[in-house]
Amino acid sequence: MTSVPVLPPAPAGAAPALVGRDEELAALDAALAAASRGTAGGVLVEADAGVGKSRLVAELVAHARSAGGTVLLGHCASGGGEALPYLPFVEALEPLRGSGSAPAFWSAAAPGEAAVDLSQLQLFDTVAAALVAAARSAPVLLVLEDLHWADAASRDLLTYLLRRVRDERLLVVATVRTDDLHRRHPLRPVLSELGRLPGVQRVLLEPFTGEETAHFLRALAGRDLPSATVRRIHGRSEGNAYYAAELLLAGPARGGRLPSGLADVVLTRLETLPTPVSDLVRTAAVGGRRVRHDLLAAVTGLPAPELEARLRDAVAFRVLEPDGDEGYAFRHALLHEALLDDLLPGERVRWHAAYADAIAAHGLAPAARLAHHARQSNDLPRALVAGLAAADEAERLRAPGQAWRHLEEALPLWRSVPDAQERTGTTLLAVTVRASRLAASAGEVARSALTALDAVGLLPADAAPAQAAEVHQQCASALWACDRFEEGIAQAQLAVSRGGDDPQARHAVAWAAAVAARCLLGLDRFAQSQAQAQLALDLARADDLASAEADALITLAGLDNLAGRLADADALFTRAAATAEAGGHLGTSLRARYNLAADRYDRGDLRGAAQVLDASCAWAATVGLSWSPYGLTLLALQARTSFVTGEFDRALAQARALGPQAPVLAALPVGIVAAEVLAARGAVEEAEAVLEPDWFDDVEEGLPAAAARAEVLRGRGDAAGAASVLLEALGSFPGIEHPQHLLGLRIGAQAVGALADAGSRDDALVRGVQERVAGLLTLGQPRAGVLGPEGRAWTDVLGAEAARFRGAPPAEQVRAWERVVEAFGYGNVPERARSRWRLAEALVAAGRREDALPVLQEARRTAERLHAKPLVAVLDDLARRARVAGPAPLPGRGPLTPRELQVLELLAAGRTNRQVGEALFMAEKTASVHVSRIFAKLGASSRAEAVSIGLRSGILAGGDPDGE
Repeated sequence: MTSVPVLPPAPAGAAPALVGRDEELAALDAALAAASRGTAGGVLVEADAGVGKSRLVAELVAHARSAGGTVLLGHCASGGGEALPYLPFVEALEPLRGSGSAPAFWSAAAPGEAAVDLSQLQLFDTVAAALVAAARSAPVLLVLEDLHWADAASRDLLTYLLRRVRDERLLVVATVRTDDLHRRHPLRPVLSELGRLPGVQRVLLEPFTGEETAHFLRALAGRDLPSATVRRIHGRSEGNAYYAAELLLAGPARGGRLPSGLADVVLTRLETLPTPVSDLVRTAAVGGRRVRHDLLAAVTGLPAPELEARLRDAVAFRVLEPDGDEGYAFRHALLHEALLDDLLPGERVRWHAAYADAIAAHGLAPAARLAHHARQSNDLPRALVAGLAAADEAERLRAPGQAWRHLEEALPLWRSVPDAQERTGTTLLAVTVRASRLAASAGEVARSALTALDAVGLLPADAAPAQAAEVHQQCASALWACDRFEEGIAQAQLAVSRGGDDPQARHAVAWAAAVAARCLLGLDRFAQSQAQAQLALDLARADDLASAEADALITLAGLDNLAGRLADADALFTRAAATAEAGGHLGTSLRARYNLAADRYDRGDLRGAAQVLDASCAWAATVGLSWSPYGLTLLALQARTSFVTGEFDRALAQARALGPQAPVLAALPVGIVAAEVLAARGAVEEAEAVLEPDWFDDVEEGLPAAAARAEVLRGRGDAAGAASVLLEALGSFPGIEHPQHLLGLRIGAQAVGALADAGSRDDALVRGVQERVAGLLTLGQPRAGVLGPEGRAWTDVLGAEAARFRGAPPAEQVRAWERVVEAFGYGNVPERARSRWRLAEALVAAGRREDALPVLQEARRTAERLHAKPLVAVLDDLARRARVAGPAPLPGRGPLTPRELQVLELLAAGRTNRQVGEALFMAEKTASVHVSRIFAKLGASSRAEAVSIGLRSGILAGGDPDGE
């Protein structure tokens, strides 16, 4: 076998030229170019360890810098939860700190103090704003290395950014090690979610081919290598760049053979290191992929000159590399892992203990790292104390999810530490209650409830009133969040009874009453809910508890609304919003604003709803809460209101501003609005592309999605398909349990209309729809206690469409459609225009052409303003067929009059005299007279011959004038 000499030490940071990767680099360069032009995006670079992710991204970084862009680079630390939250973002945004645009990660509330309401989301908004501000000066490339090690808060922030950015000069690139993603890895669902975003692409790196391996080894060695050596290295490394490089650096093992595995390769090469240097890098491996110089000095206890000499050798032999100004990093994660795995158990425990001692003595790492080293060295008392401190750190940095996980790790240690309470200065009960609160803040509502019930089990029978009230109140809140209303009421009652009149328990008692009021409202026990909400309000006012007062006001406003006391409800919602805002509880204020807007919308005050929506959405943007749950719901209702009031361009702009990458809470409803606008304007292909298939199964928006899909089908002329979609939707959702069950009124009315358009004669089917809607009217519960104008209008539409379906006398249909037009007069512009079309049809059928003319003209003016081309077309067709003076009368052709031409077109479509008469609103006998005149003028003896002559002579353009 040919010998492969060990390469001499290389300068730190030396890197071979990029080999291959032309296609992948082109994709990254294209994304960078698009970002430079103002189309933000993201790229996930995925591959197994050692394939070359970082080298590829380094090339992109060089391209970005040469083009004058700003490069922000952050690394995720191995261990995830052992690092400070947002660590890669803190590192990446550091260059912006001097400009004053970086968010203040380093300033927050005192340890253990919970952030007010939605502060984590506001932090996310601040980060986005910092990147957007930086991108105004130059295109920004944000690189996050080793996303598989990212902490939960960083994963959430990355998801937020990639959903939020659209038109900024920003590209976010993250590298992911795919072989580290086991089935339960927390990054897996994140990657799946990000991969579905329209602005994100995934680039998968494959191992080198044999030719690429040869080029890579030649560049690394600086000379040609024997072909047999290249073949053996490629075969053993299977094209893995790092493995191939290590094989080359290590040279042949004893006996002239290449080492068998990557760990063997790495360890074989490390055998060539001087023993002091080998000992140092093994010690460094226990500290993590990256380790600070001062921490390594404290752990080893080496004199500075000796430590620096060993570190210099480690860098020269390509084991470590400088990592900023404060420490060192292993050149590759695989090198670090091989060293760590090679340590003996006792050796590993000893060094973990040394790291824990050094961190505890000098504070050289976050508490999470101290907790990790303490656990690994079996120092449970220190691990417990450090775990609680790590939760403090995470909470202070607006990462409630990570804080909760630290407590989840610390809680099992409590009973193993006899003097836990003395060491921590707190109690197991207090930690458990805090864990429940943090779990709720992190969105883990089920876990929050379970933990709260654990806390109740820990509560002593002789607990102080304030403590007992706090524990039961937290449990009630957690149970309410899980819709376990009866249990929540029981816990709230215990909080009130055990808290009693104790001054220190008033806060918990007030909140318990507020939670009980919410639970009772959810169970439709309105009188009891009113009593509890009033109790909460009185207690909150007495102790100046703004959050509890606002919460109680919202419940009372909802009860007033259900009782029809609309002005009182408005006043209470407005007070709740102001009270919460003044107290710093911005999320609660946003909830009150949404309820105020939604109530105005439901009662038909669309102008008032629009005013509240515009003001609330603008306010949410200024406080960084646009993408909070209520912020997103407000944006969705704002787009819907614009659509209903006939501001189609504004609705479309609002929908597109959010885009499909927004969270589903907003992306789905605004996407439906966009589809409805496009369908109304005749852009059915574009409308259909907007509607995602899984939207129809959504528990909240499945019915609106079905209605939008039906409009698309009707736009295609498929009335039968539209009827099928609507009937399936009407029969599939779970009745009164559905949150938007009253939308079934609209679905039912449109279904009957589609059946009429399709020419169905299934009377039993229509009766079934009417019965279904009647059940909704009987059992449904409108927001304002009584059916609002929209619901009443759709009920009238159902009656009018049923009359049209069964061919009721024209006079009856006129009366029915007149009621509909009047009902939609509350402000629903597009539906009122459609209803006027149907009214005009009925008026013409009733022989009242003069009365039909102003109705047609008003409908057409609206349709033109909306750019609703399909509606304009059917209105013009109606005017033409009814010979009502319209905007563009159809000229005659050849010897035929305009009326005769209409008849000939219908004959070409295969219509009988009766059908011609029905289409043109004339008697069958009159149609027969027109047919005879056509035969005479064209010299035809049959229908077929008349049509043939018309086509040959150019009188007929062909086709069906009704478009059916």
